[in-house]
Amino acid sequence: MIAAVIIVAAVAVFAVLKDDGEETVGLEGTPWRAKAVSRSAVPPPYVAAWDRARNRADCALLFPLDGGSALPGAKPSEEKTPDDNGWDIFLTSDAGTVEVLGLFGKTSKADRPAFTRSWADGSVAEYGADVGNGAPGIDDYSNSSPFEAVLTLPDQACAYRIYTTLGKEHLEYLFGRLRLMRS
Repeated sequence: MIAAVIIVAAVAVFAVLKDDGEETVGLEGTPWRAKAVSRSAVPPPYVAAWDRARNRADCALLFPLDGGSALPGAKPSEEKTPDDNGWDIFLTSDAGTVEVLGLFGKTSKADRPAFTRSWADGSVAEYGADVGNGAPGIDDYSNSSPFEAVLTLPDQACAYRIYTTLGKEHLEYLFGRLRLMRS
């Protein structure tokens, strides 16, 4: 009976804050490890960007399923990267923009990371306010500043840059909405 209670408690607590302030999430909480999305179900602009990318063999397409209630009516789009070395996708509405960029090497780091989040599969996100693109005078870590993250997945050779104009809470929401395309 006691063992069953301990197991249930352990299963219920998959996200814990470690002493160093780094959040760790259990494998069940690693959204991109959910069933990959079929190519035909991925927005066509995302697929087009990935198809063009020179790094597609070792940098899987990671994309947001949606922007949530903060980005109503958001539309997917894409842009070319320099020499098509990677891919750059966007989700945009009148409320703001989300960008996911698969271009940089795995050792790429966030410009000013203030937060780190790790998942049981070995994925790590370092993130912080993108004060260079915030409103003048904004240099805090609240939702008043755009936020960016660098996310590394252990089985991918690239680092993913994830950017949102809608702040920290939205970026953390996006972590839960990221999926890989099944190629």
